[in-house]
Amino acid sequence: MESIRPDNTDPIPLRPAPNQFGTIMMRFVGLLAVAIAILALVYSR
Repeated sequence: MESIRPDNTDPIPLRPAPNQFGTIMMRFVGLLAVAIAILALVYSR
């Protein structure tokens, strides 16, 4: 059985994980701030 190898031996490029992680963190922080603001408005009444 023959092993199949690619022509170039460059490492496989990974997805831009830091950018995606930053986007998820920004959404999380934004939703957290909105939730805190809503709770503060409800609690102040």
